[in-house]
Amino acid sequence: MTEQPEQKAADTEADAEAKRKFRQALERKANNARSQRAHLEVRLKIKGSGGAGNGTRRFRRKSG
Repeated sequence: MTEQPEQKAADTEADAEAKRKFRQALERKANNARSQRAHLEVRLKIKGSGGAGNGTRRFRRKSG
């Protein structure tokens, strides 16, 4: 039950293809994370966009 050299070559090619696809998927994931982070950083630059950082909240009671 020894493997043929052709079978080993096919296995290594399949492994290389799987690794290449995995790297591409990781790169896409990293690019998406970077773009989302940049989007959120821009939103933080807008004055008054943060809810908790505005100090104390004041509530007024409705009359009538």
